[in-house]
Amino acid sequence: MTPSSQRGFFSPGSIAKGLLLAAILSSGFVGSAGALSFQADFVSSTYQTQAGDTFSDLLAQHQAGTLIQSNVTTGLENISTAVYAGGVTQNYSLLMSTTIDFGVAGTYAFQVGTDWGRGGATALIDNSTGAIVSERVITGDVWWAYDWNNPDVFTTSFAFAPGDSYTLMWVGFEGCCGGSSTIRFSVDGGAFQALNDTNLQPYLSASVPEPGTLLLVGLGLIGLAGRRCSGRPRS
Repeated sequence: MTPSSQRGFFSPGSIAKGLLLAAILSSGFVGSAGALSFQADFVSSTYQTQAGDTFSDLLAQHQAGTLIQSNVTTGLENISTAVYAGGVTQNYSLLMSTTIDFGVAGTYAFQVGTDWGRGGATALIDNSTGAIVSERVITGDVWWAYDWNNPDVFTTSFAFAPGDSYTLMWVGFEGCCGGSSTIRFSVDGGAFQALNDTNLQPYLSASVPEPGTLLLVGLGLIGLAGRRCSGRPRS
């Protein structure tokens, strides 16, 4: 995978829905049919995931951080701080995301090996509405130690039909000694493979253009306008 730097974040609390979508669409970061985009963003953060936090709470905490490095990649595998965060290994949060227009029906399982010493969350976002339709929050220390049999590896599964369009997002917080993150997927109980452009191509819609990762990030963030975060930062 080859990262390329992107500039800043959109602020969902200060931009109306129409202007937000127009800004994202005009950025040029919009995929075409049969193409995928993936993003991995690192920001500075000392937040500790709290009991009662939602995915939206944690996404807001991530968005409040100072940008370390933002990367567009060809897949979510071996997302290391050495390459994708300029070598920063402590007090950061990582947001990984991808947009998928499905062309093949099936049950898709997404398996996550990551380092979230301060917890994190994952969410599935419906591209047509921008609504979070499924989420999972983990408050404890997650460290997979590069072993897919490690109990800290976790899996989420969803049934998709041809024409479905969703964004998947993963956000996590780390205090020190950050390790690499990798996400892989399987379809209908088949072998797991890395979540990247090449491996997903056979399962993509061939007729519906993708809105691109940043578009779905914008849709997913619209509901956060004016929301206050109740958690307290911890070192």
